[in-house]
Amino acid sequence: MTNARVLGLILITIAAVLIALTKPIANLSPLGHHIMAVVLVTLGLWIFRDSGLAYLAGGAVLMGGSLAFGLPLATVASGFASAAVWVLIPALFFGFALAKTGLGKRIAFLVLKTFDPSYGTVILSWCIIGLVLSALTPSITVRIAIVMPIAMNLVEACKLPDRSRGSALICLVAWASALIPGTGWLTGSLWGVFMLGFYPAEIKPLVTFGTWFQYMAVPWTIATVVFMGLLYLVMKPKEPLSIPKDAFAKQYESLGKITRQEIVTAVILTTALVLFATEKYHHVSTPAVALFAFLALMLFRVVNFPEISTGVNWDIIYFFGAAISLSSILVKAGITDWLRPIIEPGVLAFAGQPLLLLLVIVGGLWLIRFLDVPWGFSTIALTAPLFIPLYNVHHLHPALISVAVIAAGNSFFLGYQQPFIMIGDAMTKSRGWSPGHVSVGGAVYAVAVLTGILLSSFYWKAMGLMP
Repeated sequence: MTNARVLGLILITIAAVLIALTKPIANLSPLGHHIMAVVLVTLGLWIFRDSGLAYLAGGAVLMGGSLAFGLPLATVASGFASAAVWVLIPALFFGFALAKTGLGKRIAFLVLKTFDPSYGTVILSWCIIGLVLSALTPSITVRIAIVMPIAMNLVEACKLPDRSRGSALICLVAWASALIPGTGWLTGSLWGVFMLGFYPAEIKPLVTFGTWFQYMAVPWTIATVVFMGLLYLVMKPKEPLSIPKDAFAKQYESLGKITRQEIVTAVILTTALVLFATEKYHHVSTPAVALFAFLALMLFRVVNFPEISTGVNWDIIYFFGAAISLSSILVKAGITDWLRPIIEPGVLAFAGQPLLLLLVIVGGLWLIRFLDVPWGFSTIALTAPLFIPLYNVHHLHPALISVAVIAAGNSFFLGYQQPFIMIGDAMTKSRGWSPGHVSVGGAVYAVAVLTGILLSSFYWKAMGLMP
């Protein structure tokens, strides 16, 4: 770990020890102080971790510390019993199957070879590729793993300098195609899975594939179009893209004939998508469909026994389960009740003006994202109980509020704020974009999501989705 990371971890640990020993908060029980100290150390390990330290380290502190101070196992491990985890695990293997069989790469080159190469058609191609891959797997990491090497192949074929405007445009658009469009439906991005895990039990049944699509499809379609369009205007080089028309066709031909495993994978994942979208007719839950699809991948030997342990990142799964457990831990320790009078009036003060509330949430989470763990999970866990009064009292659907939460969660003004930026950068060996390009892309993303929310407010009101 770097000196700055070590110093940050030391300072947050000292603060945690002082809170546990001195118990400075008058309205918080001793248990609450102890759990607050545990959570602070956990966040320190998550915030200041480097690639050599697993998320499991912070999760072990959270769960072990909570158990040591007397919280019941059912509370501490509640995240792992969440339906969201049992969608997450099969979903990650869907992505593994796409990558292993080569189906993801085949889809990408099939789309790219359809158009004559230019910056405009490449952007259009990435949008289509992002939509198709999002339909087949909610794993953004896998989608990035598929598109980023192809983006760098295109950069090299066009002889564009590393970290040039042209290189940054191609790579950032490819990256965004893997991240943004799929948010429009429940299983198109892991954000759908994440939010299902964080919603309080009382309102969880309100969020289905259909309701999520009603609230999310329009804003994320607008955000995608605005992001791609603005990035094209800001970063497009003066010189046209120089690549032979048949370059992608040759790349596609080099893949050979489609294999049995690719066909099997396509059929299984497409069937799963159809069943996800039609749950209200057949009443088979999303976790059940995901698990049966995973079973099919194993029965057809797309996923083999040794790959169960190596095919996906189990550290991320553990992190997700621990992060979801955080909501129950904070409630059981009384920390949520202590914070509610501090946070709730400020949030609910804007509830009578839903559009303003969404903008306030985005702005507030943007500020917090400079310090919070990736994607702002601890903040979501802490404020999750607010979904209940927002719905019961002010009739604001949790999916509507989630638009703002996800908009901020995906934001990036600096590279460290967005783990997927770091993943994309690693896959291009830091040749695709510069830190300056990332900041420009982050500013463009901010404009895109705000535009998506503002324009969607007319649609939501017209459809009776927003008071």
